[in-house]
Amino acid sequence: MTDYCRQAVRVGIQEIVFTEHFDLNPLEPGRWYLNYQRYSAQVEECRRRYHGLVTVKMGLELGEPHLYRKEIEEYIRGKNFDFLLGSVHWVDDLALHREYCDSFEARKAYLRYFSEVYKAVEAGGFQVLGHLDLLKRYAPPDYRGFSAAVYREAIWEILRRAVGQGIGLEINTSGIRQKLKETLPSAEILRWYRELGGDILTFGSDAHRVRDLGADIPVAHQLAARCGFRQFTTFSRGEPTMHPL
Repeated sequence: MTDYCRQAVRVGIQEIVFTEHFDLNPLEPGRWYLNYQRYSAQVEECRRRYHGLVTVKMGLELGEPHLYRKEIEEYIRGKNFDFLLGSVHWVDDLALHREYCDSFEARKAYLRYFSEVYKAVEAGGFQVLGHLDLLKRYAPPDYRGFSAAVYREAIWEILRRAVGQGIGLEINTSGIRQKLKETLPSAEILRWYRELGGDILTFGSDAHRVRDLGADIPVAHQLAARCGFRQFTTFSRGEPTMHPL
């Protein structure tokens, strides 16, 4: 964690939030029950060492939160998390990798995935939905690309529910540095969210490597402005604070 904080200072990032994965799917190879004491101690050490240089916050990325709501509620009770990010990486006991894509033709694969995302948003229990159109990251060439317009109805259902429940969207920049060369979600989905009244927006670089911390965040800021947003959101103890773009 200290390496990430050092990198944040080096590149001029004023605030970061760690969103450690919390995945309870028994089929998940990296399934583990996050050691809160160790995690919080590491965050506190970073806060101490980098006080005045970068604001350090503690969060979780909740995998398939609608399937493990009780376990998640029990785990987070009484703990000081600043931010909860909800995401879907599994559908019908298949990880969103080659096995899932090989099991269905493109339209069916995307509709099943978006149905699962809708269930996650419907269940709630988190502040922001991560990488809404994640499946496109893993889609094989025979899927022939991804167009949000093809799945407009399914995506709009997700967005309407998110707006109604006060759940925001993450602009995840990892796709820009990968083969997609675009954010997750795409600009079209961001415009739809704004059109429906959504105004809770966060930025994430999905930095599994230190060098990727903050990558393309300025690009995401510009994209958000072009899509009609005038502010973005950060969270402390689950409470939002709006900032001008």
